Amino acid sequence: MDATEAGSWLASDASSPEEQTVARDQVRLVWDAVKRLSERQRTVFMLRHVEQMEITEIAEAVGLSEGTVKAHLSRAVMRVRAELGGKR
Repeated sequence: MDATEAGSWLASDASSPEEQTVARDQVRLVWDAVKRLSERQRTVFMLRHVEQMEITEIAEAVGLSEGTVKAHLSRAVMRVRAELGGKR
């Protein structure tokens, strides 16, 4: 899923054209922040939040311990939140 697909999916739940535009813009901001994560953080973030995988599944898929996956996920979420903090 890319930013356009995610924006369209999210906007489909919005009731007005203005809400659809806001939803697409928000997805684009999040997507831009995610693209700036390290490769490992981005992979873990996407597997968890886009693919909806469990921590144990992610650990197995990427060959890391569950603790390491949790650490990467936590750092990724903090970085995305920090980048979006001034743009809400």
